[in-house]
Amino acid sequence: MIQRDRRGDRAIVRPLRVTTTPKPTGSAPAGSKRIPVTEVIEATTGPTVRRIRKLRVEIVDAREDRDKNAVFTFAQDEVRIGSSEEADVPLADASVSREHLAVRLSAAGYALLDLGSTNGTFVGDLRIERVTIAEPTLIRLGQTVLRLVPLAESVEQEISPRARFGRMLGQSAAMRETFALLERVAATDLTVLLEGETGTGKELAAEGLHESSGRSGDFIAVNCGAIPRELLESELLGHEKGAFTGADRPRPGAFVAADRGTIFLDEVGELPLDMQAKLLRVLERREVKAVGSDRARSVDVRVIAATNRSLAREVAAGRFRQDLYFRLAVVVVRIPPLRTRAGDVRMLAEHIQDELARKRSAAGLPPLARLDERAMLMLLRYDFPGNVRELRNVVERWAVLGAVGAPGDPAAWAGGAGGGAEAGVHMGSGGDVDRALLSLPYHEAKDEWVERFERAYLTTLLERCDGNVSRAAREAGVDRRHVQRMMTRFGMKGGD
Repeated sequence: MIQRDRRGDRAIVRPLRVTTTPKPTGSAPAGSKRIPVTEVIEATTGPTVRRIRKLRVEIVDAREDRDKNAVFTFAQDEVRIGSSEEADVPLADASVSREHLAVRLSAAGYALLDLGSTNGTFVGDLRIERVTIAEPTLIRLGQTVLRLVPLAESVEQEISPRARFGRMLGQSAAMRETFALLERVAATDLTVLLEGETGTGKELAAEGLHESSGRSGDFIAVNCGAIPRELLESELLGHEKGAFTGADRPRPGAFVAADRGTIFLDEVGELPLDMQAKLLRVLERREVKAVGSDRARSVDVRVIAATNRSLAREVAAGRFRQDLYFRLAVVVVRIPPLRTRAGDVRMLAEHIQDELARKRSAAGLPPLARLDERAMLMLLRYDFPGNVRELRNVVERWAVLGAVGAPGDPAAWAGGAGGGAEAGVHMGSGGDVDRALLSLPYHEAKDEWVERFERAYLTTLLERCDGNVSRAAREAGVDRRHVQRMMTRFGMKGGD
């Protein structure tokens, strides 16, 4: 759905219907009808479609030659602009923050949201935090000047009439568009690459694809980023007895376990290059050779991979094999972040509360109070950088403790300001525990405790290291990417 005039990311594989309205781009005459930036068109015959008006981003002035005169064209719910490699419009400008500006579709036009940048976003001489535009507009970020141009051309995508796919829920047009594509490819053997931020529900999408595929085998999930490098080949391909120290019995590996079923390779972008080559051979030949074996075994496996980054950019940077990328990206499905589908927040929060009530009922525990409208409005105003996973954490915490603090306030998790002694978790030698946790089933209470500890630990660590991620990772004795994943989960920012 994303089209670019520069930097050549591979397009998402979807049937596009491009329409051009007769309305000219630019200022509309008085009394004329404004072209909506997004709308759902209920068809009397055929599928319902969602129309998104294209936006062109032109770099008018920049310090670096690589940025000058670059042009990007988008038709998507949000465009992120900043100095990060992962930005939709990446800028080589040291005065631009990594995550500087978001341009989101809104009912009135394109909403420009400054993401807490250091040097600000300016329209003319005005520094803005949020403003909505509907006409060509010049903006300045650091020392870079951009022109945002709403185009007359639109892109249409089919959307599903259903508000769920497997265990995924969403009534917004963005999610129903995603569901429509998942429904179309589910019953095929096509390899699917799921792209989306941490916590958006990529594993749920993979489970839904498997459940709708009709395949008789198992669904096997492998987190490629959580397995030590030296064990990756054994975990994926298996090993023979005695293949290495500690291999006291044979192991079939994930691909064999998924025979006639589906293997889900989560965080596939974390695979080292040597393992990428071995995975490519498996996908090409559909056979695996266990470590320590000289025999290959054929497997009938549908492959679904997932990543929270752009693999196309990883290919351009030399960190991911291009041939493996093309093997995985037969169909690319992007799971939208929760901040671009705020209309789903209430539905998801209600569903989470229903799940919690069922669990407590099954455990013989009394129901918890439902979130009131004040709490719900707080959720609706929050961006949820940790997406649906963070929403679940917040709803479950508030169900037990009440709506203490803002949804993303680390102090509320750690029992700091706003929580009070009764709401906090006390980790002193006396072993005092928040009384509300004791009313939860064991595993839920444990998960809540660990979640609070991790957030409090990471907050303190980053403060001590002045937000420097590399230094924080060294002090914690963990890999830098592990710290980054935790920061993403908790919606924290840092730098190097």
